[in-house]
Amino acid sequence: MNREPVAHTQQGSVQGVALGDTLCWRGLRYAAPPTGARRWLPPQEPAGWSGVRRADRFGFRAPQVITPELVPTGGAAISDSTSPSDEDCLFLNVCAPSEAPGAALPVLVWFHGGGYSWGSGAHYIGDGQALAEAGVVVVTVNYRLGALGFLRLGHLLGPEYEASANCGLLDQIAALRWVHENIGAFGGDPDRVTIAGVSAGGKSVATLMAAPAARGLFQQAIIQSGGDHVVSMDRAEELTDALLHALSLDRADARSLLGRPTEAIGAAQQELAAGARATWLWRPAVDGLCLPEAPTAALASGHAQGIRLMAGVTRNEAGSYALADPTAADQAPRVLREIFGGDAETVMEAYAASRPGASEHELQLAILGDERYGIPTIRLLDAQASHAPCWRYRFDAPTPGAPPEKWGFHGADVSFVWGIGLDGADEQSLGLSEAMREVWVSFINGGIPDSADLPAWPEYEPAQRRTMVFDLPSRVEADPAKAERQAWDHASWEPGTWWPIVPAMSA
Repeated sequence: MNREPVAHTQQGSVQGVALGDTLCWRGLRYAAPPTGARRWLPPQEPAGWSGVRRADRFGFRAPQVITPELVPTGGAAISDSTSPSDEDCLFLNVCAPSEAPGAALPVLVWFHGGGYSWGSGAHYIGDGQALAEAGVVVVTVNYRLGALGFLRLGHLLGPEYEASANCGLLDQIAALRWVHENIGAFGGDPDRVTIAGVSAGGKSVATLMAAPAARGLFQQAIIQSGGDHVVSMDRAEELTDALLHALSLDRADARSLLGRPTEAIGAAQQELAAGARATWLWRPAVDGLCLPEAPTAALASGHAQGIRLMAGVTRNEAGSYALADPTAADQAPRVLREIFGGDAETVMEAYAASRPGASEHELQLAILGDERYGIPTIRLLDAQASHAPCWRYRFDAPTPGAPPEKWGFHGADVSFVWGIGLDGADEQSLGLSEAMREVWVSFINGGIPDSADLPAWPEYEPAQRRTMVFDLPSRVEADPAKAERQAWDHASWEPGTWWPIVPAMSA
């Protein structure tokens, strides 16, 4: 029997819309508008209302400029592509099976990618209908982006703004708190929550695992093309100076930022870095308050004890960046020198030996992909494996409709999991999509990734590093690309952007 589309939250009642075999509630406010006097402050409780509000439209996106070349092939049939951007962006969406459940259902909270500078909950996946039809309550979240979400100001504006460098992270935690308090009204179980995301969303999952305020709000995690990607407070301070410079301000004028038009702040961001070069300029900060230490260190110390983790990457992560900016591969030698110093050439030689016949361009992209996603993901798994069951994967499969050189691009696995962008796919690819979705649902529902159509997926252990390789056909490998991984064994670095920032950084 189908349920009524009205759900009763702590703030008030909302009426959703029917979509196939699901019910969807869009544009649900999980925090008060972070505008006016609330700019750069932690999210606050949303106001309540009487009566029943319609929830049939997605809420505002955070202010942004999308880099279309980094959007995975395909897209959701129903998305928020027509929704305008606004600072009033703290909305989430819920999609659940329309049939009344006999018991509370597991919940997946999805955090979007976009390098902390663009994207939205509904971007790529729409309502998340594919997993909802499989018996999961899906929640997608908008959060503050760019300078409005991750600008350090406490050192200039005082203690009231000491958490400003992590507003976007605090938004995510506020959304999880809303889910914990309200998801039962949509048929979900607040004690069976899995958080997941791709790219910046995957890195957000890692950061949430390390954030004290998020503890107890989820039980499992899925990281797709993520890793540990945070900034020190010193580097965050440098970025604040750069933004002020781009706005023709100095530190003494910092308080005027509170009244600057959204468009002016956005234009200053674009002046610092635009397109693919802006993708990782903004990110959470290790501020000793919201985030006491970097995620990998926090996981290694047992901060996320008991949180089951599934994490993986695609085989050609950096290929998307080369498409968006042809100079991407050229950054590899400098990035290697910054990390390895005089040993940089040894790393390049290790990759060349591991990939006979590969061009210099291909080797450079492989190195960049590992620097940004592959090695950070392995280190997260190594850190968490002694505290909870973990599983590792790599996505190698062909992308339907794309030439081989674009297979395994950043985010290519998203389409397969959510069943989007697969028009014209052959039976093998569609079968892999169904099997991967079954794996994700199996993990969300019972904590073990499993599908009858795939090889048995063993737990990840640092000694063997057994990895599921999603391909046609899929297989399990022990420590794939071992020599390349070993080249990074003793490296330590703070990841930023691959490209040097404009002279404002040193002005």
